[in-house]
Amino acid sequence: MKPYSLDGKHILITGASGGLGSALVKLIARQDLRLAVTSRSKTALDELISKLPHREHAVAITADLAQPGEAVRLVDEAISALGHIDVLINNAGVGYFALMAEASEENIRHLFEVNTLSPLMLIKALLPQMLKRGAGRVVNILSCAGRVPIPSVGVYGGSKSALAVMANTMRLELEPNGIDIINVYPGTVATAFEEHAFREEDRPGLCPHDVCGQPRFRIAREVLDAAVGPPGEVWLESAGKWFSTAALIWPKSIDRRLTTLRDRVVENKSLKQRPWRLLQVESAIACNLKCVMCPWREMSKKAADRGIMTPAVWNAIRPHLERVKSVDFTGGGEPLLQPKLAEWIADASRAGCNTGFLSNGLLLSENRLKDILAAGVDWICISMDGASAEMYNKIRVGSDFERVCENVANIARCRSGRSPKLMINFVIMDINSHEMQGIVQLASRLGVDQINFKQCDVIRGDQGKGHGLFASEETKAIRKLQKDLDKARRLARKLDIETTAFAFTPNELPVCEQDPRDSMFIRHDGTVAPCINLALGGPTTFLGESVTMPSIHYGRLPDDDLLELWETKKCRFYRSRFQERSEKYEQTIMKKFIGASGGNRSKIQEEARQAMPDPPGGCNVCHYLYDI
Repeated sequence: MKPYSLDGKHILITGASGGLGSALVKLIARQDLRLAVTSRSKTALDELISKLPHREHAVAITADLAQPGEAVRLVDEAISALGHIDVLINNAGVGYFALMAEASEENIRHLFEVNTLSPLMLIKALLPQMLKRGAGRVVNILSCAGRVPIPSVGVYGGSKSALAVMANTMRLELEPNGIDIINVYPGTVATAFEEHAFREEDRPGLCPHDVCGQPRFRIAREVLDAAVGPPGEVWLESAGKWFSTAALIWPKSIDRRLTTLRDRVVENKSLKQRPWRLLQVESAIACNLKCVMCPWREMSKKAADRGIMTPAVWNAIRPHLERVKSVDFTGGGEPLLQPKLAEWIADASRAGCNTGFLSNGLLLSENRLKDILAAGVDWICISMDGASAEMYNKIRVGSDFERVCENVANIARCRSGRSPKLMINFVIMDINSHEMQGIVQLASRLGVDQINFKQCDVIRGDQGKGHGLFASEETKAIRKLQKDLDKARRLARKLDIETTAFAFTPNELPVCEQDPRDSMFIRHDGTVAPCINLALGGPTTFLGESVTMPSIHYGRLPDDDLLELWETKKCRFYRSRFQERSEKYEQTIMKKFIGASGGNRSKIQEEARQAMPDPPGGCNVCHYLYDI
């Protein structure tokens, strides 16, 4: 196939006065090509053209593409001025930040008129003369938001998705006629796009920087490179391509990644960039119960300061809260034994952090709850491993089923709307797996928003050993368990309760959900580690085999500074190794799935796992890394 060239071509560019549009115009003008440029503002167009070399070859046409019929008029004037159009660059677009529920009909129609219908009508209006000449080329500027369900960007994404589907269909239909269509996904570009976007309720947009995205002239050059390349889809940003592909293959995984963004967007909180996604702060390892599967019971008996985090440790954390997106006040014990819990939640909330904790719920009295709600907590999760008093009290030794149920219902009654989010953790074990549907029905009666079905995955010595139902390979018993779990989750959907669950058989992940690349665990005594499992090592069981979990520590607060611990050699190793694993995994998936080879999804995933470097010590014997 002969390489395409813009030499001698007549080009029509929409949205010419915007950041990317003006960069495209300036680069094309250097090549002494005939240009028709359009924008709503005549003043902006005149100013743009006045600075161009060979400006006598550029024609300005004012058009408001939000108005029906403007696309046809624009094409008529462009052809009248230039004689014909060889290349159309559909760059005009407008943003809109709004939750779907609050998006107005007027703004939805405006967005689809500008972002979807006008580009489509421009193509259709140009088709007769392109077909007559037997050649033509269309370049559409699109967005990965059209492939990924990004909170507050649904209308914009929908408008771009609709154009992408129709343009790709036209590409196949028109290919025999010599007309090429190229969809370019540029990623985030450093322009004033977000500044000029529509928004509801002062939604802040998604860019946390003063300057967001790649330089516009760099992207403009890459767009022009794509414009002379083969027809099809061109992705200029690997992250966008990865997210868009993963949204098709692993939609639940992408949903989980977007949960934090969703929560902050829904609450209209600042999206200022924070390098640490999570600090898990073990406010207490002490506990008021003796649960049958607890792996930390013996450790809590030996803990200093009665197993309660001291204010000195928290004071070493507090100056860094503005770097943190989320603070989880849970560790190996009961957070409600920490007398300053509400005070510390308030500190983190004022710093803009998402906050929450996992509790057995027994000590959550009405007065204690009022203090915690007033502190601004975002979520509360209660451990309930039985749907009946007999089963619950058998597992949670020392607790009281009826009182905990009353405390959970009280959270639902006292909270404002759906905040804080109310969840239940249910650890599936040999003794309670028959109550999975029962816990769903109980959660519905108590006003719970979400149930997290967990595995009995953390074992130290004999504590927790033998209660897990997962295995290294699928068995008839596991298939039955999975079927029972699926029934419980279907019932939850009917009752409008969200659920999460983990696998019964291992599936190695590039990185676990704890993800040490942007999180740390801080023990009650100030010891800083990648996660709770590595903070508290010892004899354990991994997929039925006896092994030892190492203790991995970066340092200790308040003797060390948290920021300095983040840069220690050990911390950097864990971060870099998981980054290498993630990159290798994603690169293999992209190459195999999107590349010409294609192939079976399971086989591709296995090849991607094989391509990863080994996990760090400790993580290789942790059920979390294997989605259990």
